[in-house]
Amino acid sequence: MEPIRYSELLRATGGEPTGPVQGDPLIEGVTTDSRNVPARSLFVPLRGPRFDGHVFMQEAFTRGASFTLVADDTDASRIPRNAIVVRDTTKALGDLARWHRSRFDVPVIGITGSCGKTTVKDMTRLILGDRVVASQKSYNNEIGVPLTLLNMDRNTRAAIVEIGTNAPGEIAHLAGIARPTVGVLTNVEEAHLAGLGTVHGVMREKAALLEALPRSGAAIVNADNYYCREIMEDLRSHVITFGLWEDADVFGLEPRNTEDGIEFLLYGRMPLELRSLGVHNVSNALAAIAVGLWLGREPAAIQEALAAFRAPAMRMSKERVGPVTLINDAYNANPRSMDAAICELAGRDCSGRRVAVLGEMLELGERTEAFHRSLGRKVANEGIDLLWAVGPNAARMAEEALRLGMRAEHVRWDETIDDALEDPAFDPLPGDVWLFKGSRGMALENVAGIVRERAKSLDPSAASPMHRLDRRRP
Repeated sequence: MEPIRYSELLRATGGEPTGPVQGDPLIEGVTTDSRNVPARSLFVPLRGPRFDGHVFMQEAFTRGASFTLVADDTDASRIPRNAIVVRDTTKALGDLARWHRSRFDVPVIGITGSCGKTTVKDMTRLILGDRVVASQKSYNNEIGVPLTLLNMDRNTRAAIVEIGTNAPGEIAHLAGIARPTVGVLTNVEEAHLAGLGTVHGVMREKAALLEALPRSGAAIVNADNYYCREIMEDLRSHVITFGLWEDADVFGLEPRNTEDGIEFLLYGRMPLELRSLGVHNVSNALAAIAVGLWLGREPAAIQEALAAFRAPAMRMSKERVGPVTLINDAYNANPRSMDAAICELAGRDCSGRRVAVLGEMLELGERTEAFHRSLGRKVANEGIDLLWAVGPNAARMAEEALRLGMRAEHVRWDETIDDALEDPAFDPLPGDVWLFKGSRGMALENVAGIVRERAKSLDPSAASPMHRLDRRRP
């Protein structure tokens, strides 16, 4: 982080000091975590439904903070020295990040979409090379975006921020803080419908990132997605499309599965291989490639950078445990990403059983039942051997799979993750391929952990049990 003067901090946040400060000291870090406080830093106590960071202000000073923000409705007896009083600490964090971002004339890449944001971010970071600031993990909200931007310093060549949403107006607000010069829209799908209403509500919310771009900026848009195409008709910036057809500006052809991922031909000519499963990751790579090309990276350098890419944890990450293959895609889920994961499982070489462990999809509003029933039909129609559904609404998946002919002994439903962990539905067998996917709240990585431990005890040389499993309907 580029140091911030105390006087600049006051101007950026509109805060009022609680007492005199000698000179105009430098602030060399900003943190919201009282357990991780760099020396000479600013502590920002946040409030949530079940916590209030103000109780940790003294701890932050003990660990090295020089100053703290404090909300103006805090009990005066609790306000320490070297505090700066603001109306709302979360808003002040965003105001400070907005001011800090304005100090740097470098590309800022904002990435949004219903799925694929983190993967595109990680690919883009590799393509752009050194001295790039990027969101940690999935820091894509009103806290994560400011903290990412505050990491910029005089050596930064570019910044990449994920921008997420689950309610109207969030993306416009975050784009106002980040002021992106490049905006990436990975896709628009049925996600966060509980907050955004319909897929058109999702579309309008995602469009806010691209509408915030300057005329000289670039909107990187998925040409294979109907709603993305609709959005790009009214943009004022440059528009660069990506997709799996030759009508896109940046396109990839002939995707095919490899042992550890997928490969395709960029512009039908340059071979690229990704160490990540799923055709959808070709689209993610094309989005990142489009950013790189717009910012002047050579295709050969992009090819070399993507060769080093590895799937982020719990995002179609493949693991071989003895004679069993585990595909962990348990970070999150919506109807489109579930479909893609099931297709990937169905298309994987497998000498044993294909096992889908699927958690319920959250935040789908009034269409929750319909989406879960559709997924159950998808599982049955793709020839998946075993379905283990977890979560109250996941019962609809199991019902549809059974209705379409899967055998009762090949389908299991558990109402809660605790039920699933207490009594696992199936044991792994040699040659199996297992998929774990569900919304973040389902925590299916814990089920993956149980299967992993059981797979370790299997004999890697044991024969496949496929002849004992009838895939056909009774």
